[in-house]
Amino acid sequence: MPYETGLISFAAFTCLALAMKKHRSGLEPLVLPSQGVLRVLGWGLLALSAAVAVARMGPALGVTAWIGQMCAAAALLVLLLSWRPKAATALAGVGLICAPFLAFL
Repeated sequence: MPYETGLISFAAFTCLALAMKKHRSGLEPLVLPSQGVLRVLGWGLLALSAAVAVARMGPALGVTAWIGQMCAAAALLVLLLSWRPKAATALAGVGLICAPFLAFL
């Protein structure tokens, strides 16, 4: 199962969450892009994760794996945003950096 799909989905959901004022307010010292940029980046990363899953596993299994990993990524993000919001953003960045390296495994 391609784990890079889940990592990209986690980063996408983090961007979409940070595009909302509610989640953005807990990260005041950090310099973040504007809400519009984060929203477009989040949707683009979701499309990228779908394309990666379909390319790696084919259309039928790829879409199924993509939906499952999106659910797991969203659940992990909800737990992290309520506990440690700065850790969630750091994990999203690290996951996005590590995702291309997992493609070669």
